[in-house]
Amino acid sequence: MINLYCEYNERLELKVTMDLVREFRPELFAFLRHLDLAHLVEEVWEPLGCSARTMAAVAFEERPWPPKGVGARALRGVAVAVISDDGQALLTPALLSPQHTTNIGLAAALTKLLLEDLIENGVDWAALLVNTRSQVVAGELRSAGFVPREARVLSEGAEFVSFAAAPKAALEQLGLADRRLGDILSLSLDQNQASRLTSFHLALAAGISNYWAGRVGWAEVFPGLIDWVALPPGGITGTPGPGGGVIDPVIFVGR
Repeated sequence: MINLYCEYNERLELKVTMDLVREFRPELFAFLRHLDLAHLVEEVWEPLGCSARTMAAVAFEERPWPPKGVGARALRGVAVAVISDDGQALLTPALLSPQHTTNIGLAAALTKLLLEDLIENGVDWAALLVNTRSQVVAGELRSAGFVPREARVLSEGAEFVSFAAAPKAALEQLGLADRRLGDILSLSLDQNQASRLTSFHLALAAGISNYWAGRVGWAEVFPGLIDWVALPPGGITGTPGPGGGVIDPVIFVGR
């Protein structure tokens, strides 16, 4: 079935980068400027890239001519993971250009690409931080195989708990594991699966939107842009610490 974004998505290049800021700095500034989030480059992504291991699935288009110079490449979507040394990753839901709010094929393709590369890089658990009072996002994550773990973030009076899943299990639950990237981008799926991906990705996008707008207390999702050195032993899984007892990993984050 041809959808609104089919022809456009055919022009996109998708890849995974381990150094988002260095490889796409001008494109990232331009992309985030249209979302009123350009400050994140210097305030968050740049320092995080210097101190933590990051991975980003990106979608971009290249100008046919001239092939180089200002505006030659344009980012259209980004999904980010911050990876620990012991096989855990904190995820930030896919950010898309304003005109691609309902481009579910693109959001799903970025999710697939990121989770597959996490598997290749030996990541056992991938987690999203969800408001403890969330019903919509928490329900979507549970249906995709994510379960609440021990790590929590406290910020501006709101509490967020990590929902974690094995990347392979999440791909299977979302129906992305055996699908070609081209079929996902064009949403060449049966209606039930297309609806499943739509509810999942729109819930995440809506859930994190209040955070990006500065309304942390009303956000259902907290971005996983946290340096792992800020986490106590046990990371997102809350495994026993050096003394043998389970550590309750709580992070206090201000804006």
